[in-house]
Amino acid sequence: MTRSTALITGAASGIGAAVARRFAQRGYHVIAVDRTAELADRAAAEIDPEATAVGCDLADEQSLAELCQRIAGEWRQELDVLVCNAGVIIPDHVAGLSPDQLDLHIDVMLRSPIQLIRAALPEFLARNRGHLMATVSLGGICPLPASAAYSAAKAGLRAFLAALNTELWDTDVHVCGIYPTAVDTPMLQHEARAGGSALNFLSAVRTVEDVADAYERALDKPKLEIYVPFHESLSARAAQWTPAIIPRIYPAFRRIGERGRQKYLKRIDG
Repeated sequence: MTRSTALITGAASGIGAAVARRFAQRGYHVIAVDRTAELADRAAAEIDPEATAVGCDLADEQSLAELCQRIAGEWRQELDVLVCNAGVIIPDHVAGLSPDQLDLHIDVMLRSPIQLIRAALPEFLARNRGHLMATVSLGGICPLPASAAYSAAKAGLRAFLAALNTELWDTDVHVCGIYPTAVDTPMLQHEARAGGSALNFLSAVRTVEDVADAYERALDKPKLEIYVPFHESLSARAAQWTPAIIPRIYPAFRRIGERGRQKYLKRIDG
């Protein structure tokens, strides 16, 4: 029998690396995708000696198109799981970001997942099985000041997954988004040091293993949205219903978050 394959973007570090290791432990052949061939090679070597490394800049139209072609062609028969995990954050207010920086968030975290999922979907439907998965974020539900483009990309991804799930409702092709709160990754460490949104630090920072646990639960019991942790999604979803009140309550939450940021910085920087 052909070994099942899982393709994971952003596999060189953080959540992607943890999820890739879990899938390899479960017997999947992992295709580790990251921004450069060097990063992908390093990721594959750390994940599994048999993992496949693929360098792909998801913000580059030609590079993304080539990856989509391989999904629809070369890996078509064995690919069972697609994990759109790659992310990027440039912390700043909207006026401080260039047009290219704003586009980068959308390209990596919205445009590329849509295109990758589209490439995998016809074969998944032909076989009537497969998992289309993505790392979204509670930041896609509760807007994050100083990370507006990030929130926009993640909110768009959430809407796309929800609509896609409705299209696939009567099939065995499963759609799942994982919605973590702040997770201890190189990206969060960059946010903490570069003035990212204080709302990231309102509560305890989670580990990449917490998110990997959620991915395994999604494999075993598919569900459209899995929150890490669930209780923190309640306040985020409440904010989604009444976004106009966020500016009024933000100053108080920012003070709490700034204290959390200092504690986190002390932990990671000593």
